Amino acid sequence: MSKRIVFGIPIIFVVLGVFGWLAWPSEEEQIEALFEELSEVASKTEDASTLSDAMVVKDFKELFSPQVVISIRSKARIAGEHTNQRLAQLYGRLRVASRRMELLCEELQKISLGDDLAVYSVKFYAGWTGKGGNVVRENAHSRVELSKVDGDWKVSQIDYLKK
Repeated sequence: MSKRIVFGIPIIFVVLGVFGWLAWPSEEEQIEALFEELSEVASKTEDASTLSDAMVVKDFKELFSPQVVISIRSKARIAGEHTNQRLAQLYGRLRVASRRMELLCEELQKISLGDDLAVYSVKFYAGWTGKGGNVVRENAHSRVELSKVDGDWKVSQIDYLKK
């Protein structure tokens, strides 16, 4: 075997490793992508099919840690401690009862970022149109805790703050 091959193979692996490391998103980029995905998954257009409604519930569940705590200013059923499965079921019922849903996550600000826990300040804008035409619009400044679960960031707590 030639010396070029013996020395060339490790160099190729090192170069590929460096490129892979540089292309890997940072923790902050991963968290920003999670909020973007939450907005996308939690939103529904009027032309969404029943099949897409069913499929998106699983995607919704995957955005949350196994145990989730949500504190909000109203007495909505979503408030309290839930498993991510239970939260996805509540979301699925709301999605079926709606004609249109919109969730925007804006003004993301990192408060703290550790190896397994991150805290962000987020402004949520939510809109919901029921099948009967009733419309609900809300916005809330929130404190969101995220936990690392099996290497992926997941929402573990949402505290809606007073304006």
